[in-house]
Amino acid sequence: MIKMSDPDAVARRLGIEKGENGFDLNRQSLLAGIGGPLGIAEAILPATLFSIVFAVTGEAIAAVGVAAASSALFIAIRLGQRKSIVQAAVGAAAIAFAAFLALRDGGQAADYFVPGFFTNGAYALVFLVSVLIRRPVMGYGAQLLFGLANWRSNKAVFSRLRTVTLVWVGFFLARLAVQLPLYFAGQVELLAASRVVMGAPAYAGLLALTWILLRRIAKPIDGRLEG
Repeated sequence: MIKMSDPDAVARRLGIEKGENGFDLNRQSLLAGIGGPLGIAEAILPATLFSIVFAVTGEAIAAVGVAAASSALFIAIRLGQRKSIVQAAVGAAAIAFAAFLALRDGGQAADYFVPGFFTNGAYALVFLVSVLIRRPVMGYGAQLLFGLANWRSNKAVFSRLRTVTLVWVGFFLARLAVQLPLYFAGQVELLAASRVVMGAPAYAGLLALTWILLRRIAKPIDGRLEG
């Protein structure tokens, strides 16, 4: 039998309230899952500003400067709100590295987006390897979020969790399939636009889908596993 933890405790862990129809993923918890409004802005705004400024001026230095300034602004906002600056600091470090690639001798504006390629490639590799070694990432996700234990010993559950993990592999690879050709073609504006569209909006949609799938896999009905 698949063991389930207390669903109330799981809900509190996720910041999800229990309504009349039980637990559900609402807008608030979805926003929290992708970093909240500030986290979304941190993920989208620097690349968007970089693209706009570069399209208008054609100057990589100006575009990088505006992107870096926006990152510094987010750090200041978090300090002012007395929130953790770890996420903003990581973003600033990524922007600094991207700026170095874009402004170095022999570099080009499109190089600003190179770190993202490695990030997506690394995530795709980790998720894929987890499937190959029969430790799919989403199995641990279901265990953490829903207290789903012994999922590796249930073939049906394991198969479903492996499939959800592969969906994420496809997501990361789809980003690369769209963005790498644009990079090699030097289409900076289109590359930046694809980064925005396939960034937080696509991530939020897949996060919601993942929640639904994991919830169905681990849905507690009288202490038993559905399906």
